[in-house]
Amino acid sequence: MTKTFFTVSAFALTLALPVAADPAVGLGFSLSFGGGQADAGVGVRLFSDDDEDSFAATLGLDYMLKSRSLRPTVGAAYLMDGSYIGLDMGLDLQSREFDFGVGIGGVKTQRDGVAVTGPDETPDGVGGNDDLVGL
Repeated sequence: MTKTFFTVSAFALTLALPVAADPAVGLGFSLSFGGGQADAGVGVRLFSDDDEDSFAATLGLDYMLKSRSLRPTVGAAYLMDGSYIGLDMGLDLQSREFDFGVGIGGVKTQRDGVAVTGPDETPDGVGGNDDLVGL
């Protein structure tokens, strides 16, 4: 059941990703709630996109400090300027129970929009306003 869930989730996530999206990797801290107790962890996240000020789907893997276990996750995050905040659902591999979690961390994001460029530099006599001088 567990393998099927994560296989279907991963497949559905790949179908939902935009074709032109640039994936990103981030590191962070997480807090999971399940089984009547909370557990803190550190982990890595793969984001479906790297655009700043946008939402992205996530796949992750946390090392939970209290239970000393691995926790694969699937979720969503809001990407900010070099950071993220996210919500996820994970599987505690030690207890084999699903739990929910929140996370924060760092990720290299890119501004979405027009690139800033310098003035139009053309060689003298080629294009530009020099061609209009004699008219």
